[in-house]
Amino acid sequence: MAAEEWRAIPGYEGLYEASSVGRFRSLDRIAGGRRPWRVKGRVLKPSLNPNGYPFVVLSRDGVPKSMALHRLVALAFLGPRPAGLEVCHNDGDKLNSAIANLRYDTASANAYDSVRHGTHPLASRTHCRRGHRYDEQNTHRRSDGGRRCVTCEQARAQRRKKTSRVNRQPARQVA
Repeated sequence: MAAEEWRAIPGYEGLYEASSVGRFRSLDRIAGGRRPWRVKGRVLKPSLNPNGYPFVVLSRDGVPKSMALHRLVALAFLGPRPAGLEVCHNDGDKLNSAIANLRYDTASANAYDSVRHGTHPLASRTHCRRGHRYDEQNTHRRSDGGRRCVTCEQARAQRRKKTSRVNRQPARQVA
């Protein structure tokens, strides 16, 4: 296993650093105005945002800013995020912010990753909305990668067939 490497966060040089294994720390610094004091640097414990991603609060010139930990690690090790791309986790684990697990990619590739990892909310469903189980016999795979319930499709076809018969009957002529 490679040794942990620390790099400065662009825009926060001399204040904060991110590590290659996904940790984050503040550096020793002098704080305060008229009566400055010394602040000892330390490894910071991230909190979780409502989406389950770890984040930390950075402060520069008294202005706090919260940022996701994986974005900070990618910024420090991969450089600025190219336009139109986002930070993706290779293993699908939101808590794993190690640089070996991160890459810049498109939103489409990131969504496909969530399906592949089983973390996509629709891909992880075991039953259709009417309660039929998704298994080999009851699942129709669509060309776009989606799934359809065979039982529900058959019932839908029967309803269409029934209504089309009613609509095909000629209207009675009134004399």
